[in-house]
Amino acid sequence: MIDKLVKILHTADLHIGEDLFTSMGSKAAEERYKDILDSLEQIKQIGVSENVDVVLIAGDVFNRVLPSGNASLRFSEFLKFFLDKQIHVIIVRGNHDRPANDSASELLKTYRILLSRTQENYFHYLGKIEGIVIQTRDKKSVGFVALPYYPVELEYEGVKDAEEIFQRAKDAQRQARVDEIKKEIFMRVEGERAKLKADYYILGAHIPIIGSIPGSERRFYGSRNEITYAANEVCRLPFDYIALGHFHIMQKVGSDNCWYSGSVFRLTFDEPSYIDGRRLSKSEKGVIIVEEKDGKLSPKITPIKTRDMCLVRLNLLNRTPNTTIINTEEILDLIVKKCPIDEPTKGPCVKVEVRLPNTMRKTFDRYTLEQELLKRGYLHVKIEVISEETETPQAVSKSLPVKEALPKYIRSIDIPQALKEEVVKEALEIIDEVMKE
Repeated sequence: MIDKLVKILHTADLHIGEDLFTSMGSKAAEERYKDILDSLEQIKQIGVSENVDVVLIAGDVFNRVLPSGNASLRFSEFLKFFLDKQIHVIIVRGNHDRPANDSASELLKTYRILLSRTQENYFHYLGKIEGIVIQTRDKKSVGFVALPYYPVELEYEGVKDAEEIFQRAKDAQRQARVDEIKKEIFMRVEGERAKLKADYYILGAHIPIIGSIPGSERRFYGSRNEITYAANEVCRLPFDYIALGHFHIMQKVGSDNCWYSGSVFRLTFDEPSYIDGRRLSKSEKGVIIVEEKDGKLSPKITPIKTRDMCLVRLNLLNRTPNTTIINTEEILDLIVKKCPIDEPTKGPCVKVEVRLPNTMRKTFDRYTLEQELLKRGYLHVKIEVISEETETPQAVSKSLPVKEALPKYIRSIDIPQALKEEVVKEALEIIDEVMKE
Protein backbone atom coordinates (compact mmCIF):
# COMPACT_ATOMS: atom_id res chain seq x y z
CA MET A 1 0.00 0.00 0.00
CA ILE A 2 1.35 3.43 -1.00
CA ASP A 3 1.18 6.04 1.75
CA LYS A 4 -0.99 9.05 0.99
CA LEU A 5 1.07 12.21 1.03
CA VAL A 6 0.15 15.16 3.23
CA LYS A 7 -1.54 17.96 1.28
CA ILE A 8 -2.63 21.37 2.53
CA LEU A 9 -4.38 24.07 0.51
CA HIS A 10 -3.09 27.48 1.56
CA THR A 11 -5.26 30.49 0.73
CA ALA A 12 -6.03 33.85 2.32
CA ASP A 13 -7.78 37.20 1.88
CA LEU A 14 -11.12 35.98 0.52
CA HIS A 15 -12.69 39.36 1.39
CA ILE A 16 -16.23 38.12 0.82
CA GLY A 17 -18.63 41.08 0.75
CA GLU A 18 -20.67 43.26 -1.58
CA ASP A 19 -19.46 46.48 0.10
CA LEU A 20 -16.21 46.36 -1.89
CA PHE A 21 -18.02 47.52 -5.01
CA THR A 22 -20.31 50.32 -3.82
CA SER A 23 -18.60 52.88 -6.07
CA MET A 24 -19.58 50.92 -9.20
CA GLY A 25 -22.84 50.77 -11.10
CA SER A 26 -25.30 48.07 -10.03
CA LYS A 27 -24.52 45.74 -12.94
CA ALA A 28 -20.75 45.99 -12.46
CA ALA A 29 -21.09 45.57 -8.68
CA GLU A 30 -23.20 42.44 -9.14
CA GLU A 31 -20.70 40.92 -11.57
CA ARG A 32 -17.73 41.75 -9.32
CA TYR A 33 -19.43 40.04 -6.38
CA LYS A 34 -19.91 37.00 -8.62
CA ASP A 35 -16.14 37.12 -9.23
CA ILE A 36 -15.60 36.35 -5.54
CA LEU A 37 -18.05 33.46 -5.62
CA ASP A 38 -16.46 32.11 -8.80
CA SER A 39 -13.05 32.09 -7.10
CA LEU A 40 -14.53 30.21 -4.13
CA GLU A 41 -15.96 27.61 -6.53
CA GLN A 42 -12.58 27.14 -8.16
CA ILE A 43 -10.93 26.69 -4.74
CA LYS A 44 -13.48 24.01 -3.87
CA GLN A 45 -12.74 22.11 -7.07
CA ILE A 46 -8.97 22.40 -6.55
CA GLY A 47 -9.33 21.08 -3.00
CA VAL A 48 -11.23 18.04 -4.21
CA SER A 49 -9.02 17.31 -7.23
CA GLU A 50 -5.87 17.61 -5.11
CA ASN A 51 -7.43 15.45 -2.35
CA VAL A 52 -6.24 17.85 0.35
CA ASP A 53 -6.32 17.08 4.06
CA VAL A 54 -6.56 20.70 5.22
CA VAL A 55 -7.70 24.08 3.88
CA LEU A 56 -5.74 26.79 5.67
CA ILE A 57 -7.17 30.32 5.37
CA ALA A 58 -4.55 32.81 6.59
CA GLY A 59 -6.96 35.59 7.51
CA ASP A 60 -9.58 38.01 6.14
CA VAL A 61 -12.48 35.74 5.30
CA PHE A 62 -14.87 38.68 5.04
CA ASN A 63 -14.25 42.25 3.99
CA ARG A 64 -15.98 43.56 7.12
CA VAL A 65 -16.06 42.38 10.71
CA LEU A 66 -19.87 42.19 10.42
CA PRO A 67 -20.60 40.99 6.87
CA SER A 68 -23.96 40.99 5.14
CA GLY A 69 -26.29 38.02 5.51
CA ASN A 70 -25.58 37.03 1.92
CA ALA A 71 -21.80 37.09 2.40
CA SER A 72 -22.13 35.02 5.57
CA LEU A 73 -24.35 32.51 3.78
CA ARG A 74 -21.92 32.14 0.88
CA PHE A 75 -19.04 31.42 3.23
CA SER A 76 -21.18 28.96 5.18
CA GLU A 77 -21.74 27.05 1.93
CA PHE A 78 -18.01 27.15 1.16
CA LEU A 79 -17.18 25.91 4.66
CA LYS A 80 -19.82 23.15 4.62
CA PHE A 81 -18.49 21.84 1.30
CA PHE A 82 -15.15 20.94 2.88
CA LEU A 83 -16.43 19.89 6.32
CA ASP A 84 -18.91 17.44 4.78
CA LYS A 85 -15.96 15.80 3.03
CA GLN A 86 -14.08 15.62 6.36
CA ILE A 87 -11.49 18.10 5.16
CA HIS A 88 -10.19 20.28 7.99
CA VAL A 89 -10.65 24.04 7.65
CA ILE A 90 -8.32 26.24 9.72
CA ILE A 91 -8.90 30.00 9.86
CA VAL A 92 -6.33 32.41 11.27
CA ARG A 93 -7.76 35.76 12.31
CA GLY A 94 -6.94 38.67 9.99
CA ASN A 95 -7.26 42.43 10.40
CA HIS A 96 -10.68 42.41 8.67
CA ASP A 97 -11.82 39.69 11.09
CA ARG A 98 -10.84 41.42 14.31
CA PRO A 99 -13.38 43.41 16.35
CA ALA A 100 -12.62 46.95 17.52
CA ASN A 101 -12.13 45.81 21.12
CA ASP A 102 -12.31 42.73 23.31
CA SER A 103 -15.93 43.34 24.30
CA ALA A 104 -17.09 42.63 20.75
CA SER A 105 -17.61 39.05 19.63
CA GLU A 106 -15.87 37.58 16.60
CA LEU A 107 -18.39 36.32 14.05
CA LEU A 108 -16.21 33.46 12.86
CA LYS A 109 -16.20 31.99 16.37
CA THR A 110 -19.98 31.59 16.22
CA TYR A 111 -19.88 29.28 13.20
CA ARG A 112 -19.08 26.38 15.51
CA ILE A 113 -22.56 26.42 17.07
CA LEU A 114 -24.13 25.98 13.60
CA LEU A 115 -22.16 22.83 12.82
CA SER A 116 -23.03 19.20 13.42
CA ARG A 117 -20.89 17.26 15.85
CA THR A 118 -19.00 15.65 12.97
CA GLN A 119 -18.45 18.95 11.16
CA GLU A 120 -17.32 20.60 14.38
CA ASN A 121 -14.34 18.24 14.59
CA TYR A 122 -13.01 19.65 11.30
CA PHE A 123 -13.52 23.39 11.93
CA HIS A 124 -10.76 25.37 13.67
CA TYR A 125 -10.84 29.14 14.21
CA LEU A 126 -7.60 30.46 15.70
CA GLY A 127 -7.99 33.99 17.03
CA LYS A 128 -4.86 34.10 19.17
CA ILE A 129 -1.36 32.63 19.26
CA GLU A 130 -2.20 28.98 19.75
CA GLY A 131 -1.41 25.58 18.27
CA ILE A 132 -3.34 22.50 17.20
CA VAL A 133 -2.43 19.12 15.74
CA ILE A 134 -4.37 17.66 12.82
CA GLN A 135 -4.36 13.98 11.91
CA THR A 136 -4.41 13.42 8.14
CA ARG A 137 -6.39 10.62 6.52
CA ASP A 138 -3.27 8.46 6.53
CA LYS A 139 -2.69 9.11 10.25
CA LYS A 140 0.19 11.50 9.77
CA SER A 141 0.19 14.50 12.06
CA VAL A 142 0.61 18.17 11.18
CA GLY A 143 1.02 20.83 13.84
CA PHE A 144 -0.36 24.30 13.12
CA VAL A 145 0.48 27.46 15.04
CA ALA A 146 -1.45 30.69 14.43
CA LEU A 147 -0.03 34.22 14.45
CA PRO A 148 -3.11 36.40 13.96
CA TYR A 149 -3.14 40.08 13.15
CA TYR A 150 -2.63 41.80 16.55
CA PRO A 151 -2.51 38.73 18.82
CA VAL A 152 -5.46 39.21 21.14
CA GLU A 153 -3.71 38.20 24.36
CA LEU A 154 -1.04 40.88 23.79
CA GLU A 155 -3.06 43.79 22.51
CA TYR A 156 -5.67 43.79 25.25
CA GLU A 157 -3.43 43.39 28.30
CA GLY A 158 -4.35 46.43 30.36
CA VAL A 159 -5.56 48.57 27.46
CA LYS A 160 -9.01 49.62 26.28
CA ASP A 161 -8.40 48.95 22.61
CA ALA A 162 -5.63 48.01 20.20
CA GLU A 163 -4.71 51.57 19.32
CA GLU A 164 -3.98 52.57 22.92
CA ILE A 165 -0.97 50.26 22.97
CA PHE A 166 0.96 52.83 20.95
CA GLN A 167 -0.77 55.96 22.22
CA ARG A 168 0.81 55.31 25.61
CA ALA A 169 4.28 55.75 24.21
CA LYS A 170 5.90 58.83 22.77
CA ASP A 171 7.18 58.70 19.19
CA ALA A 172 10.77 58.24 20.36
CA GLN A 173 9.74 55.22 22.42
CA ARG A 174 7.49 53.59 19.83
CA GLN A 175 10.09 51.36 18.16
CA ALA A 176 11.32 50.10 21.51
CA ARG A 177 7.74 49.21 22.45
CA VAL A 178 7.19 47.46 19.10
CA ASP A 179 10.39 45.48 19.60
CA GLU A 180 9.15 44.38 23.03
CA ILE A 181 5.83 43.23 21.56
CA LYS A 182 7.52 41.33 18.74
CA LYS A 183 9.90 39.64 21.15
CA GLU A 184 6.92 38.47 23.17
CA ILE A 185 5.12 37.34 20.00
CA PHE A 186 8.03 35.22 18.79
CA MET A 187 8.53 33.73 22.24
CA ARG A 188 4.90 32.64 22.36
CA VAL A 189 4.91 31.33 18.79
CA GLU A 190 7.96 29.18 19.46
CA GLY A 191 6.48 28.14 22.80
CA GLU A 192 3.32 26.88 21.09
CA ARG A 193 5.44 25.08 18.50
CA ALA A 194 7.40 23.33 21.24
CA LYS A 195 4.20 22.02 22.84
CA LEU A 196 3.15 20.19 19.67
CA LYS A 197 4.23 16.69 18.66
CA ALA A 198 3.79 16.16 14.93
CA ASP A 199 5.43 14.97 11.72
CA TYR A 200 5.33 18.47 10.18
CA TYR A 201 4.84 22.00 11.50
CA ILE A 202 3.13 24.94 9.76
CA LEU A 203 2.81 28.56 10.88
CA GLY A 204 -0.26 30.47 9.66
CA ALA A 205 0.31 34.22 10.02
CA HIS A 206 -1.67 37.29 8.97
CA ILE A 207 1.07 39.91 9.10
CA PRO A 208 2.86 42.55 6.97
CA ILE A 209 6.46 41.74 6.05
CA ILE A 210 8.73 44.63 5.08
CA GLY A 211 9.88 44.55 1.46
CA SER A 212 6.93 42.48 0.23
CA ILE A 213 4.51 43.76 -2.41
CA PRO A 214 1.29 44.75 -0.64
CA GLY A 215 -1.21 45.01 -3.52
CA SER A 216 -4.56 46.31 -2.26
CA GLU A 217 -3.45 46.31 1.39
CA ARG A 218 -0.85 49.02 0.72
CA ARG A 219 -2.92 51.66 2.51
CA PHE A 220 -2.44 49.71 5.78
CA TYR A 221 1.21 48.90 5.17
CA GLY A 222 3.53 50.66 7.60
CA SER A 223 0.78 52.65 9.29
CA ARG A 224 1.54 54.02 12.73
CA ASN A 225 -0.41 51.34 14.58
CA GLU A 226 0.66 48.30 12.57
CA ILE A 227 3.39 45.94 13.70
CA THR A 228 5.61 45.13 10.71
CA TYR A 229 8.07 42.26 10.48
CA ALA A 230 11.33 41.61 8.65
CA ALA A 231 11.49 38.51 6.44
CA ASN A 232 14.41 37.06 8.40
CA GLU A 233 12.46 37.43 11.67
CA VAL A 234 9.57 35.33 10.41
CA CYS A 235 11.09 32.90 7.90
CA ARG A 236 13.78 31.74 10.35
CA LEU A 237 11.13 30.33 12.72
CA PRO A 238 11.24 26.52 13.15
CA PHE A 239 8.45 25.52 10.78
CA ASP A 240 8.34 23.33 7.66
CA TYR A 241 6.10 25.87 5.91
CA ILE A 242 4.96 29.42 6.71
CA ALA A 243 1.55 30.35 5.27
CA LEU A 244 1.12 34.11 5.09
CA GLY A 245 -1.92 36.31 4.60
CA HIS A 246 -2.60 40.09 4.55
CA PHE A 247 -0.81 41.15 1.34
CA HIS A 248 -2.75 40.50 -1.85
CA ILE A 249 0.04 39.62 -4.27
CA MET A 250 1.11 35.95 -4.32
CA GLN A 251 4.84 35.93 -3.55
CA LYS A 252 7.69 34.07 -1.92
CA VAL A 253 9.23 35.86 1.06
CA GLY A 254 12.67 35.20 2.48
CA SER A 255 12.83 31.44 1.84
CA ASP A 256 11.35 28.79 -0.46
CA ASN A 257 8.85 27.73 2.19
CA CYS A 258 7.57 31.17 3.23
CA TRP A 259 4.71 32.42 1.01
CA TYR A 260 1.89 34.90 0.74
CA SER A 261 -0.91 33.15 -1.15
CA GLY A 262 -2.39 36.52 -2.14
CA SER A 263 -6.06 37.40 -2.52
CA VAL A 264 -8.32 35.09 -4.51
CA PHE A 265 -9.54 37.80 -6.89
CA ARG A 266 -8.37 41.27 -7.93
CA LEU A 267 -9.80 43.73 -5.44
CA THR A 268 -8.55 47.02 -6.88
CA PHE A 269 -6.37 48.52 -9.58
CA ASP A 270 -3.42 48.18 -7.19
CA GLU A 271 -3.15 44.57 -8.39
CA PRO A 272 -3.68 44.87 -12.18
CA SER A 273 -3.23 42.06 -14.68
CA TYR A 274 -2.11 44.56 -17.37
CA ILE A 275 -0.16 47.81 -17.15
CA ASP A 276 -0.05 49.65 -20.48
CA GLY A 277 -0.53 46.40 -22.38
CA ARG A 278 2.12 44.42 -20.48
CA ARG A 279 0.85 41.28 -18.76
CA LEU A 280 2.00 41.04 -15.14
CA SER A 281 2.68 37.45 -14.19
CA LYS A 282 3.35 38.43 -10.56
CA SER A 283 -0.25 39.52 -10.08
CA GLU A 284 -1.82 36.23 -11.21
CA LYS A 285 -4.23 34.70 -8.70
CA GLY A 286 -4.28 31.22 -7.25
CA VAL A 287 -3.80 29.04 -4.19
CA ILE A 288 -0.76 27.19 -2.93
CA ILE A 289 -0.84 23.42 -2.52
CA VAL A 290 1.64 22.44 0.18
CA GLU A 291 2.51 18.80 -0.41
CA GLU A 292 4.79 16.21 1.10
CA LYS A 293 7.80 15.32 -1.06
CA ASP A 294 10.76 13.23 0.07
CA GLY A 295 10.02 13.85 3.71
CA LYS A 296 9.59 17.61 3.28
CA LEU A 297 6.74 20.04 2.61
CA SER A 298 6.96 21.83 -0.75
CA PRO A 299 4.71 24.59 -2.14
CA LYS A 300 3.08 24.31 -5.56
CA ILE A 301 1.24 27.25 -7.15
CA THR A 302 -2.17 26.34 -8.57
CA PRO A 303 -3.73 29.20 -10.59
CA ILE A 304 -7.35 30.30 -10.58
CA LYS A 305 -9.00 32.31 -13.35
CA THR A 306 -10.07 35.82 -12.42
CA ARG A 307 -11.33 38.92 -14.18
CA ASP A 308 -8.63 41.14 -15.66
CA MET A 309 -8.03 44.63 -14.32
CA CYS A 310 -5.96 47.04 -16.41
CA LEU A 311 -4.09 50.26 -15.77
CA VAL A 312 -3.73 52.34 -18.94
CA ARG A 313 -1.69 55.56 -18.94
CA LEU A 314 -2.10 58.02 -21.80
CA ASN A 315 0.10 61.08 -22.26
CA LEU A 316 -1.41 63.81 -24.44
CA LEU A 317 0.92 66.56 -23.25
CA ASN A 318 3.00 66.47 -26.42
CA ARG A 319 0.08 67.09 -28.75
CA THR A 320 0.24 70.16 -31.02
CA PRO A 321 -0.69 73.15 -28.85
CA ASN A 322 -3.18 74.44 -31.43
CA THR A 323 -5.07 71.12 -31.50
CA THR A 324 -8.64 71.78 -30.41
CA ILE A 325 -10.27 68.39 -31.02
CA ILE A 326 -9.36 65.19 -29.18
CA ASN A 327 -9.82 62.14 -31.39
CA THR A 328 -11.93 59.83 -29.21
CA GLU A 329 -11.62 56.90 -31.64
CA GLU A 330 -7.85 57.15 -31.53
CA ILE A 331 -7.89 57.07 -27.72
CA LEU A 332 -10.32 54.14 -27.72
CA ASP A 333 -8.02 52.14 -29.97
CA LEU A 334 -5.06 52.87 -27.70
CA ILE A 335 -6.98 51.68 -24.63
CA VAL A 336 -8.18 48.48 -26.32
CA LYS A 337 -4.62 47.73 -27.39
CA LYS A 338 -3.31 48.25 -23.85
CA CYS A 339 -6.18 46.38 -22.16
CA PRO A 340 -7.20 43.45 -24.37
CA ILE A 341 -10.48 41.62 -23.79
CA ASP A 342 -9.13 38.07 -23.53
CA GLU A 343 -12.41 36.56 -22.31
CA PRO A 344 -15.57 38.20 -23.76
CA THR A 345 -17.81 36.78 -21.00
CA LYS A 346 -15.63 38.48 -18.37
CA GLY A 347 -15.00 42.00 -19.60
CA PRO A 348 -12.05 43.65 -17.85
CA CYS A 349 -12.21 46.58 -15.47
CA VAL A 350 -10.01 49.39 -16.76
CA LYS A 351 -8.56 52.48 -15.15
CA VAL A 352 -7.35 55.14 -17.59
CA GLU A 353 -5.01 57.89 -16.42
CA VAL A 354 -4.93 60.72 -18.97
CA ARG A 355 -2.34 63.49 -18.80
CA LEU A 356 -3.18 66.49 -20.95
CA PRO A 357 -2.53 70.23 -21.09
CA ASN A 358 -4.95 72.56 -19.32
CA THR A 359 -5.98 73.94 -22.71
CA MET A 360 -7.41 70.54 -23.68
CA ARG A 361 -9.23 69.73 -20.45
CA LYS A 362 -12.55 71.32 -21.43
CA THR A 363 -12.68 69.47 -24.73
CA PHE A 364 -11.88 66.08 -23.23
CA ASP A 365 -15.15 64.13 -23.33
CA ARG A 366 -14.84 61.73 -20.42
CA TYR A 367 -18.48 60.59 -20.56
CA THR A 368 -18.40 59.58 -24.24
CA LEU A 369 -15.14 57.71 -23.72
CA GLU A 370 -16.58 55.77 -20.75
CA GLN A 371 -19.75 54.86 -22.64
CA GLU A 372 -17.86 53.70 -25.72
CA LEU A 373 -15.59 51.49 -23.63
CA LEU A 374 -18.60 49.93 -21.91
CA LYS A 375 -20.14 49.24 -25.34
CA ARG A 376 -16.95 47.47 -26.38
CA GLY A 377 -17.30 45.01 -23.52
CA TYR A 378 -15.49 46.48 -20.52
CA LEU A 379 -17.32 45.87 -17.24
CA HIS A 380 -16.20 48.96 -15.35
CA VAL A 381 -14.35 52.09 -16.48
CA LYS A 382 -12.58 54.61 -14.27
CA ILE A 383 -11.01 57.67 -15.91
CA GLU A 384 -8.70 60.08 -14.12
CA VAL A 385 -7.70 63.29 -15.90
CA ILE A 386 -4.47 65.00 -14.85
CA SER A 387 -4.01 68.41 -16.44
CA GLU A 388 -0.76 70.37 -16.52
CA GLU A 389 0.37 73.81 -17.57
CA THR A 390 2.09 73.86 -20.96
CA GLU A 391 3.61 76.58 -23.07
CA THR A 392 1.04 78.18 -25.37
CA PRO A 393 1.57 80.57 -28.26
CA GLN A 394 1.60 84.20 -27.24
CA ALA A 395 -1.20 85.55 -29.37
CA VAL A 396 -1.30 89.03 -27.88
CA SER A 397 1.36 91.41 -29.15
CA LYS A 398 2.11 94.77 -27.55
CA SER A 399 2.22 96.35 -30.98
CA LEU A 400 -1.38 95.33 -31.84
CA PRO A 401 -4.46 97.30 -30.84
CA VAL A 402 -6.60 95.50 -28.26
CA LYS A 403 -9.47 94.96 -30.75
CA GLU A 404 -7.07 93.04 -33.00
CA ALA A 405 -5.00 91.27 -30.33
CA LEU A 406 -7.91 89.90 -28.27
CA PRO A 407 -9.68 88.06 -31.15
CA LYS A 408 -6.31 86.64 -32.25
CA TYR A 409 -5.66 85.33 -28.76
CA ILE A 410 -9.17 83.84 -28.38
CA ARG A 411 -8.82 81.99 -31.69
CA SER A 412 -5.58 80.35 -30.44
CA ILE A 413 -7.32 78.75 -27.44
CA ASP A 414 -8.35 75.06 -27.53
CA ILE A 415 -12.15 75.45 -27.57
CA PRO A 416 -14.68 74.54 -30.30
CA GLN A 417 -14.62 76.86 -33.32
CA ALA A 418 -18.25 77.94 -33.01
CA LEU A 419 -17.69 78.88 -29.39
CA LYS A 420 -14.58 80.87 -30.33
CA GLU A 421 -16.51 83.10 -32.71
CA GLU A 422 -19.25 83.65 -30.17
CA VAL A 423 -16.68 84.63 -27.51
CA VAL A 424 -14.92 86.96 -29.98
CA LYS A 425 -18.21 88.66 -30.81
CA GLU A 426 -19.15 89.21 -27.16
CA ALA A 427 -15.62 90.38 -26.28
CA LEU A 428 -15.65 93.01 -29.03
CA GLU A 429 -19.07 94.25 -27.91
CA ILE A 430 -17.79 94.63 -24.31
CA ILE A 431 -14.71 96.51 -25.56
CA ASP A 432 -16.93 98.87 -27.55
CA GLU A 433 -19.13 99.57 -24.53
CA VAL A 434 -16.12 100.22 -22.30
CA MET A 435 -14.52 102.57 -24.82
CA LYS A 436 -17.76 104.56 -25.15
CA GLU A 437 -17.76 105.17 -21.41
